[in-house]
Amino acid sequence: MDKKPTNIKIKLDKYSVAEIICAVALLVFIIVLMVSNAGGTKKSADEIAAPVIKVMDVSKMDKKSAAVTEKTFSFDRAKAEGIVYYTDDNVMNVSELLIVKLYDEADAEEVRAAVAKRVENQKNLFKNYAPDQYDLLKASVIEVSGNTVFYCTAKNADDVLKAFKKAL
Repeated sequence: MDKKPTNIKIKLDKYSVAEIICAVALLVFIIVLMVSNAGGTKKSADEIAAPVIKVMDVSKMDKKSAAVTEKTFSFDRAKAEGIVYYTDDNVMNVSELLIVKLYDEADAEEVRAAVAKRVENQKNLFKNYAPDQYDLLKASVIEVSGNTVFYCTAKNADDVLKAFKKAL
C-alpha cells in the first residue's frame, strides 16, 4: 500500500515571507478603512450644518421645518434622524441648502432621487425666464455620504460642499 506524504510544503519561489506579510497587512488595513467609513457620521444634522452655513450665507434665507421639507422634496421625513433645510422666501431665488441625516443608510438613494427630481422641476420652471437662476440649478450639488444626503444650490456650491465634507 502506497502512503502519500501528509506534509505539504509551501513553495515560496517568487515571493518572500516579508512580501506576503506586507500584502496581508495592506489588505487588512483596507478592510478596516472600509468598515470604519461605512454607515456615515455620528454627528447630528445640526452639528454638520453649523460650519456649512458659515460658508453659505443663509442670512437672507429661512430655516424650514421638517414638514415643509417633506412637502417640498416629497420624501418620508420619518426616515430622517435630522433635517436642516434653508431656502429663500423670494420665489425668484433658487438658493437652497439641505442636509438630511437618515437612520438607515439604505434610504439615502430614495432621498437623493427626491432631491434630484426637485432640481429638475426647478430647472424646468426657471429655464426660459430666469437664466441666472437656471445656471445656479445646473451647478447644484447633490452628494450622499453614508447616511447623510447633502444638497446645495448657490453661487459657491462647491465651497459649501467642501465645508460639508469637512464637517462630517
